[in-house]
Amino acid sequence: MLKPDDKLDSSMGNTVTIGKLLGTGGQGTVHEARLADGSQVAVKWFHPASQRREVRESITALVEEKAPSAHFLWPDDIVTKGHEFGYVMRLRPPSFVGLPMVLGRKVGIRFSELVQAASQTVSAFKALQAKGLFYCDISDGNLFIDPKTGEVLICDNDNVASSRAKPQVLGTARFMAPEIVRQEKKPSALTDSFSMAVLLFLLLMNDHPLQGKAEAQIHVFDEAAMRRIYGTHPVFIFDPSDSSNRPVPGVHLNAPVFWKLYPEVLRTVFVRVFTEGINDPGRRPSFGEWQSALTAVADAMVECASCKGQNFVCVTRPHEIVCWRCRQRFRSPVRLVIGRSRLIVLNRTTKLYAHHLTKIGDPAAGGPACAEVTQHPTKSILGLRNTSRTQWLAQVPGKAHQTVAPGQSVSLTPGTKIHFGEVEGTIEA
Repeated sequence: MLKPDDKLDSSMGNTVTIGKLLGTGGQGTVHEARLADGSQVAVKWFHPASQRREVRESITALVEEKAPSAHFLWPDDIVTKGHEFGYVMRLRPPSFVGLPMVLGRKVGIRFSELVQAASQTVSAFKALQAKGLFYCDISDGNLFIDPKTGEVLICDNDNVASSRAKPQVLGTARFMAPEIVRQEKKPSALTDSFSMAVLLFLLLMNDHPLQGKAEAQIHVFDEAAMRRIYGTHPVFIFDPSDSSNRPVPGVHLNAPVFWKLYPEVLRTVFVRVFTEGINDPGRRPSFGEWQSALTAVADAMVECASCKGQNFVCVTRPHEIVCWRCRQRFRSPVRLVIGRSRLIVLNRTTKLYAHHLTKIGDPAAGGPACAEVTQHPTKSILGLRNTSRTQWLAQVPGKAHQTVAPGQSVSLTPGTKIHFGEVEGTIEA
């Protein structure tokens, strides 16, 4: 057991001084600490049962591998005291709270930040798998969110494994893929994809995707009950062809509300992973499909004119919206529709990026904005300004074709068609 002011030696030659205890878990304790130069870090110190050679070798390999992205509180160094060990990682900023705090309404968070957190979670696990690694124990206890920005941090990365090493854990029951619950498979990239989907559903819908009527009828939720609900007879609560496990009114309060609010593009991906993908891991959505769906959700967001509550515009019902919060009707701002299914609400602060204006774009690629909504300098009308390096061609109703050079704008007149190069969009009211 570590005490404040204990000195630890590190594999990189640093001296690490222990500070206050931050938390205790099943594998060990987490402490504040500081390096010789005064830098603040965190140290995870393993309980005696986890002080095993294979655990140390696994952590050492992760230190050498380096973090896949900044979203992971990754092992940076091994520290020792006598024959015992732990590891150093970045200290989690105080603005980040655990997902259970968000789900329990202990902190306020808007849809925009929830969707941002979901997108960053997908990007993080995509980066992890790009290194040939998988997490093994994705759960609500390992995700931290800044509710003001939607930034995410993932902890407990000592669970990460690869196909070259035996996983140290099988996962957390409510998040395990059914094939692990049934003891047919070990953790892998495919089982991670299912666990991530459960985490995303919980984050966005605030309910579990497999906990409906079947779970509510169980009086003793023991190991046998969990095996049935999560392993041998898993049924999605919104399965379009099996209504046996629907949410129970008065018991499951959140998913029935949120499911109707989000655009169909997101619901379609969830249906796929929790129906086709439940028993066929190869049918589970790719990271690209998740990123595209979540980008479409962010693009469809609009504020209620009365209460400023965030709502979503759906391609199939884009006109009048009834605010879920204040129940007032309001009209959506004009929209840019690309093809038959890509809809982007053109709010006053909307910016378009390369993934919006290309046929195959990576939503996680980043880069500068290619277009932005701007106010006319002398009139109370909005336009779309070209901030890219490419010239556009626009057709405003009743006017001749016009070129829109970089730096120029085209008015957001309904019916206007804009050819961006690879794709063409239409302004709709």
